[in-house]
Amino acid sequence: MKQLVVVRHAKAEPSAPSDAARALTSRGRADARLRGEQLAVYMTGTAKALVSPAVRTRETFDELNTTLGLEPSEVAHPAGLYAATAHGVLQEVRMVEGEPSTVLVVGHNPAMGDLVWMLHDGTHNGAWKAYSDRGFPTSAAAVLTYDGDWFDIDPRAMRLEDFVAPPPR
Repeated sequence: MKQLVVVRHAKAEPSAPSDAARALTSRGRADARLRGEQLAVYMTGTAKALVSPAVRTRETFDELNTTLGLEPSEVAHPAGLYAATAHGVLQEVRMVEGEPSTVLVVGHNPAMGDLVWMLHDGTHNGAWKAYSDRGFPTSAAAVLTYDGDWFDIDPRAMRLEDFVAPPPR
């Protein structure tokens, strides 16, 4: 059984010299650390991370990784993740080399929320209700499972197992 963990970057400052240079706020750092603690239970077996090269996604991953403990060799920063659509993110996941049991993707909305929507198999459970009630706010994370190869994932092929997000503010 494979797991795809989809994370939207945490709360970022509203402006910077460029959009890609926006850093996390203190709230964003705290939310990302908490999300890492919540996701640690899902990071079993081998894992790979795909992280957008933007500052806020890298910082989100760094905070998550204080608990998750992925090695630098297990992390990639594909340039295409910065402005990717859900289909673009899926293509990056399909190209993951090896057969890690878990792939963690840290990126941006609307792609992260759209990816969960696109991959979800239609099973209505508590995780689906939480996701559909909240959308995909900053530092939200969805855990999807799949029984197959990464290169073979199609839309509507994954079960949404868990959805965690900061409380509404």
